[in-house]
Amino acid sequence: MKTKSIEILDPESGLFVSLTAGGNGAIMLGEDVIAAAPIPGGGLDPLVDGAPLELETEHGELAVSIASTGEPISFDGELTGRREASLVETKGKLVHRGEEIDLDCRGVLHRRGEETSGGVSLTRDATIILSDGGLICVTSAAPEGDINHGDEETVAAITHPGGYIAFDEVLLSTEYDSAGRQRRATLELWPATDDVAALHGAGSVVTGCTAKIGGAIVNTALFRWSLDGHLGLGRYEVTRPTAVAVA
Repeated sequence: MKTKSIEILDPESGLFVSLTAGGNGAIMLGEDVIAAAPIPGGGLDPLVDGAPLELETEHGELAVSIASTGEPISFDGELTGRREASLVETKGKLVHRGEEIDLDCRGVLHRRGEETSGGVSLTRDATIILSDGGLICVTSAAPEGDINHGDEETVAAITHPGGYIAFDEVLLSTEYDSAGRQRRATLELWPATDDVAALHGAGSVVTGCTAKIGGAIVNTALFRWSLDGHLGLGRYEVTRPTAVAVA
């Protein structure tokens, strides 16, 4: 696996951390963005199970340790490429403007394989950490050219205390604001087995930020989700070339 990213969620303090090597880096506390900057390609090395993560911000620092929990999610698509995600426990502290916040919360460690051979325009990545201990990962990619939802490849999987589920069909529909930022979304997941019922849910933005990285616009948001009564939180990130408009 090549590219690494991590997200950390602490509902008690309102902390949301989203860091991607070679992509967007953001630390949000409540609705305030307290740090935002591109992350160099090797800027998260080493980011492995058991390793500390230490970052300095303009007004403090973030220092946590990471430990994986549960079975990782993995899937491989022609456009999305190979992905792997694992739930992690993070412990440490956030210091912001002289205030120290102790952290003992969950997060997700992501790994991505080499880029796919075909060109990709719009990409959408959603992670949902469920309150019952489960993890849902959804990723979608559209080929270069005019964006048509029928041309997108969308894949998803879930791991939870009861086992691992892959999905045959996935629909991720998104409502954007006038600036092209994701505000609300609906999700439909049809499992590969008839033994498990389909999942339906919706999510809405809690907080977010926008970054321009190279030739792309990256909208990173924290979403609150409800899927058939199961509550969850997680990152929903949309990346598109600056010249591409969202329909």
